Amino acid sequence: MRGRMHPLYEVMYSGLLRYAAQMLGDDLSYLAEDCVQDAVMTTYMNRERLEDADHWRRYMMLCVHNRALKVVRHQHVHDTYVGNNDAASEQDVSHALIRQEMLDTLYAAIESLPDIYRDVFDLSFEQGLKNAEIAHLLDIAEITVKKRKERLLNMLRAKLGGISEMELMMLLLYAGILSDVS
Repeated sequence: MRGRMHPLYEVMYSGLLRYAAQMLGDDLSYLAEDCVQDAVMTTYMNRERLEDADHWRRYMMLCVHNRALKVVRHQHVHDTYVGNNDAASEQDVSHALIRQEMLDTLYAAIESLPDIYRDVFDLSFEQGLKNAEIAHLLDIAEITVKKRKERLLNMLRAKLGGISEMELMMLLLYAGILSDVS
């Protein structure tokens, strides 16, 4: 979509902020503006793929939704981690370090993916888009999206020491990147 983003952003900003705050709940509502700003930036970066103002609006709402979910999941993981460490022994600290190394390795593997696979990973796993939506945004065939997803998962498994597909899905769930395994 071509044109100026400012008018659309100006009209939608307060509604996006309310939506994000509602999704985040009282404890995390202070992060609503961050979610909206991230959504605006993501939408702006993908502006060439958006056909019209309605598509732009839906995409921005989806980005706010996905970002808020990611914040809530991350907070849940953080609360669980902190809660587990409050009563932790020295042995638990060792396990926490191992878990952190595992997550660091996962994020490094994700960051090392080639751009075409990283784009599909971001849109599919981080933003929660369906294959058809990704195909439309990237202007590729849906089967190409499926093949790229399969290849990127294989690349991640290889970079993580040849772990099984189930182990990779569990790791993505644990990291808060994947919301379900359907």
